[in-house]
Amino acid sequence: MASTFSHLLAPGRIGTLELRNRIFMCPMGDELCNHDGTISANQSAYFEARARGGAALLLVGSVSIAYPRSSFSDRQTAASNDSFLPGLIDLTTRVHKHGGRIAAQLVHNGQMSLLDTARGLPQLVPSVPKAPHPDRYSMMVTPEELAAMSWPFTQPTSKLEYQVASEGDIAVVIEQFVDAADRCLRAGFDGIELHAGHGYLIDEFLTPSMNKRTDGWGGSLDGRARLLLETIRALRKRLGDEMPLWIRINAVEHHKPDGERFEEQLKVIQMAVNEGIDAVHVTAYANTDVATGPTDGYAPHTYTANQPGSLSMYAKVVRETVSVPVISFGRYEPDEADRVIADGKADFIAMGRKLLADPDIPNKLRDGRVDDIRPCIYQYRCIGNIFVNESLHCVGNAQTGREHDLAMSPTRHPRRVLVIGGGPGGLEAARVLAGNGHAVTLWEASEQLGGMLRFAGRVDHLLDRYKGWIIRQVEQAGVTLVLGKRATVDDVRALG
Repeated sequence: MASTFSHLLAPGRIGTLELRNRIFMCPMGDELCNHDGTISANQSAYFEARARGGAALLLVGSVSIAYPRSSFSDRQTAASNDSFLPGLIDLTTRVHKHGGRIAAQLVHNGQMSLLDTARGLPQLVPSVPKAPHPDRYSMMVTPEELAAMSWPFTQPTSKLEYQVASEGDIAVVIEQFVDAADRCLRAGFDGIELHAGHGYLIDEFLTPSMNKRTDGWGGSLDGRARLLLETIRALRKRLGDEMPLWIRINAVEHHKPDGERFEEQLKVIQMAVNEGIDAVHVTAYANTDVATGPTDGYAPHTYTANQPGSLSMYAKVVRETVSVPVISFGRYEPDEADRVIADGKADFIAMGRKLLADPDIPNKLRDGRVDDIRPCIYQYRCIGNIFVNESLHCVGNAQTGREHDLAMSPTRHPRRVLVIGGGPGGLEAARVLAGNGHAVTLWEASEQLGGMLRFAGRVDHLLDRYKGWIIRQVEQAGVTLVLGKRATVDDVRALG
């Protein structure tokens, strides 16, 4: 019997925040904003499309609290002063218009403040980090990838320096988190996620692999957790109990002998709950020195060979330990996501790349149109783009990240259109044209549709699934398909 996704589509709640279903959009750095950190037209349209598609909560990833300092690039979304308010207000208004809710994931980039490096400014860190082994990167990425990833070090002003955080620096950071959260509240955001994972500043204080301090901000677990807990305390004092607040935190750091361990992280999570957070977003991290990031397709969160749903085992234990809702993510297919919630392993499921490929997944699940969901092929040129200083895009969905520039609506002047070639490009062109109201005919020289997908799908089932999807969509759109038809000039002219 086909799933009705009754658990995934059931209403939910985090603190005071009522949510229409259990599907969140993962926080992802997108590099879609303007070069001054303000919200762009494409970025607003990108989030609006996912709200229109039915997601309950959209998480704006990696919102910088100190921009342009302590930021990944000049296109990192910012909330560091009131000049960013107009764009943030426009963004929340667009999401609310479609019944969606929106939260800001606040971050201090710490050692990942590449914009500081590019400008010759020191990165704020808990302790001076050890240098990665240079050969590991050259073995794992292409020369082109390595060159693109090295952009901060190719600037005329570039200088790699570290500033070990003093007591005064830490006080400033906490105040920056509080000010940014207050600004997001005024902009109409419905919640705040505090990023305490993935190697950013709070996580750098948490992990013994990075925090070598011997003062009250390091050493013991209590010392390493102090920045996180004092930040939560300060946020609660400023925001009160009405604004939902939660953390995203690593369950574990894989491939790091001196990294975070699940047993200790559970204690940190419980400490955070005791300070008043409303939910826990469970993630994991790995040793980025091995440079699996740009190529493995899950990185830098590579841990169990890209197995879908592999984080649910951590989410389950967290949920059994704390009294607040748990958010889980990690390549969940809709039926598995529904089962995870039904089995009590998590309360909410965050989808990342799936919602990049198809922003309408929640609505399609609700309407029983599972076969119409555009499959994600997990190619990673989407969010992987940020590592090479480019904006987020999607191989399978050309509109992703360009929703404003490529906005489409039904034509008022239908035309007869001939598409020559039934490979993925031709099929997509036919699908879009027919969907916009044109009468489309497609000629394919061979006896089968799909082009190179027919061969690529033999070694990658995700590509085979994509081939099946795009062919179904073209057929459903009413495209006239002519196989075994090689186009000639005379044949095209004969169409008139």
